[in-house]
Amino acid sequence: VVHIHLLRCKGFIMSNNGTSPASNFNPALCPLCEQANQCAVAAGEEPSSCWCMNAAISENAKRTARQQGDSKRCLCKQCGRPLTS
Repeated sequence: VVHIHLLRCKGFIMSNNGTSPASNFNPALCPLCEQANQCAVAAGEEPSSCWCMNAAISENAKRTARQQGDSKRCLCKQCGRPLTS
């Protein structure tokens, strides 16, 4: 049920095919670095309290997570932060 609520979170990744890895699924871990993603929704809190709701999220990071087939976890702050030039 957690993954349904994650849809409200800006840092949430939804792949084109809606699949996710069957093994080691933990909604509290970033799909790119496997570190804590600090997702408020995954922790059972209101989506509005999540760090990503007031942050720009890297489109490249979201695309990379989708390409890896991970569709049910939020990015962490470090991986989700857009690159600056």
